[in-house]
Amino acid sequence: KRCTLLKGCHIKSHAWLESCIIGWKSVVGKWVRMENTTVLGEDVIVKDELFVNGGKVLPHKAISESVSEPQIIM
Repeated sequence: KRCTLLKGCHIKSHAWLESCIIGWKSVVGKWVRMENTTVLGEDVIVKDELFVNGGKVLPHKAISESVSEPQIIM
């Protein structure tokens, strides 16, 4: 809810998104929970079953661990 999904992004089954911006060609894995104004740049991959709380992820990155505190991921 309250999200912006840009062209070419893919949200897999059972993902829960709130107040997020998902960049071009990004992939959000199964059972991912993203909230608190999380922003994904272009071509970002979020692996399955992760929690992202307010992360800002720069383009062309892969996230394989949960982000419990808001931070910038370079």
